[in-house]
Amino acid sequence: MSDIIKVKNRTANTTSEGPRARLLSWLHNIHPGVAMKLGMILVVCIATLLIGASFILSSYLSRELQVNALEMIKTNTRIFHNSISNEFQRVTRDAEHYSNVYINNYQNVANKPLRYMDSTELKAVLSNPNTNAHFTELTSVFASTFILQGEQFVRVSSTLLASSGNTATATALGHDNPALPLLLKNKPFSGVVTLFGKQFISHYEPIADKYGQVVGAVAVGFDVKQSLQPIIQRLLNVHIGKDGYAYVLDAGFEPGRMLVHPSLSNQQAINITDANGFKLFADMLEHKNGITYYNWVSGYGALPKTKVAVYEYVEGINWIIATTNYVDDVAKSSNLVRNGLLLFTALLLPIILLLIAVASRFLISRRLNRVLGIAQTIAEGDLTVDVQVDHHDEIGELLSAVEMMRQRLHSLVGGMVSHANSVHQASLHITEAVDGQASTSVETSSSVAEITSTMEELSASSTQIAEHSRAVVDIANQTLEDCNKGSESMSQLLMRMTDIDTDNQQNMREIMMLGNKSTEISRVMVIINSVADQTKLIAFNAALEAASAGEAGKRFSVVAAEIRRLADSVTESTVEIENKISEIQNAINRLVLNAEKGGESIKAGAIACKVSAEHLNDIVVTAEQTSTAALQISLSTQQQKTASNQVVMALREIVVASNYTSQSIKDILVVSQDMTQLSKALKEASSSFTLTETDA
Repeated sequence: MSDIIKVKNRTANTTSEGPRARLLSWLHNIHPGVAMKLGMILVVCIATLLIGASFILSSYLSRELQVNALEMIKTNTRIFHNSISNEFQRVTRDAEHYSNVYINNYQNVANKPLRYMDSTELKAVLSNPNTNAHFTELTSVFASTFILQGEQFVRVSSTLLASSGNTATATALGHDNPALPLLLKNKPFSGVVTLFGKQFISHYEPIADKYGQVVGAVAVGFDVKQSLQPIIQRLLNVHIGKDGYAYVLDAGFEPGRMLVHPSLSNQQAINITDANGFKLFADMLEHKNGITYYNWVSGYGALPKTKVAVYEYVEGINWIIATTNYVDDVAKSSNLVRNGLLLFTALLLPIILLLIAVASRFLISRRLNRVLGIAQTIAEGDLTVDVQVDHHDEIGELLSAVEMMRQRLHSLVGGMVSHANSVHQASLHITEAVDGQASTSVETSSSVAEITSTMEELSASSTQIAEHSRAVVDIANQTLEDCNKGSESMSQLLMRMTDIDTDNQQNMREIMMLGNKSTEISRVMVIINSVADQTKLIAFNAALEAASAGEAGKRFSVVAAEIRRLADSVTESTVEIENKISEIQNAINRLVLNAEKGGESIKAGAIACKVSAEHLNDIVVTAEQTSTAALQISLSTQQQKTASNQVVMALREIVVASNYTSQSIKDILVVSQDMTQLSKALKEASSSFTLTETDA
């Protein structure tokens, strides 16, 4: 793989494509490498930083240069302001000085100080015109003397020319003259005054007599234009940048008149506007001090350009000094700096790109290619490759990580091979065990199914037994009831036998009355015969019940047999009695003879009845026990039926669980077979890795 780009093999015929199509195809098929990506990122970052720094620095320098240029304009304005102000103050001081010289000149003429003169002497001295002319001739400074007349100072002598061209003698000081109120208060005045259409820097000094009363005044002054001509000329010669200049605007004598300007000198500028209609000079007169921006058209057909003007008001002389220049001219230096920085950045970027490309080639790409080769060798399955870490930087750490990965892969694959063999063997054992469990599970399911079928049959038998047990209970209860009835009959029979015995004894006592009672005895014998027949029937039924009761009814069967024999005997006895009765009826005599024998038979019959009654009571007890046992058997069979049903339900659940277990074992068998296949695949996959002989 290339350290900078990887180009795919192009199969299309590029000879028939145009240059643009070939370029696009080439760009589409290139894939930048890490070094190129890193270089591109660095170039973009550095370019962004340089361009951003250039713009920030150029913006900062532009602002600073503009601020410095504006400060320079302010400084020039301040310098011009200070120059004019200083020159004005110098001229003002000169006027004051010449005023003192002028007054001393008068004192020299009068040969005494003026303050020691009275008003008459002062007026005489001040009225001498020769003094003024001589002074002006020597100093080139105008001079005037005034005499106070009422509230007016009238010039009595002067070298100042009036508007007519003659001297201003006999003219009064104007009421608008700022010196007038001070002179009336015996105070001097220094400043700019307007006299006969001209401005002068003058000094007015009041003259008082020896009593301190103001008598007159003297005035000395300089023509403003003449005295400030040198500095005005310097202002006209000033050039700020390419198109910047200074100018002076009158703010006192003729507000708005341009006193000094390269093209508007001595013109009224108060109504002049810029390209947007802004009266900039009127605005200056209003604010006196400040900075203003305006759009100025330098010539016919030219486009308006923004200018900046810094202006300051000069106190005393009532001038506004201004310095102006085009904003583009102010920003020209900053533009040059910005363009220079951008050009430097543009020239520096290719050099940086070349250095980054070379550095990335030797410091990154070659070492990354080495790491890539090692990684490809490991990817192909060779885990015996030797990884040497010769640096401790990020790529060295990457090599260390690759070596650690190789070692872990080596250990992992070695363990994987061993574990694959173990898993394969274990899966085979699991498959065999699961096969055995599957067979056992099938057999268990079959056995449980057979047991369930048997238990269902047993449950059905238990149901039938329970039903028969209920029938046995009913029969036993009926037998008990019949036995109770038989016992009652035997009790009645015993009572009758007792009665017979009583009757027999009575017959023996009253044998003679036996004949009469034979008919009644016949009826009694019929009843006895009937009872005997019933007794035989009861005995027969008891024998049947005893036979059905099994071993428990053997004794009951013996009793029933005895009762039947007794009943037979009773029947036979009744027959004999009937025969006897017949014989009695036929032969009373013979009955008496046999009365004793009959009495004994009756006694024996009573004993037999008593025994039969006792046996019947025993049969009742046995019948009660049989009924109780039958009831217990019925309850037991009901419980057996319930238990059988529960066992059947449990066996059915076992069948379901057995089927589920069989299915689970089949699933486990499938999983174990899949695990066997996976272990084989794992062995085959691990065989593609190359390990050392000790680990293989």
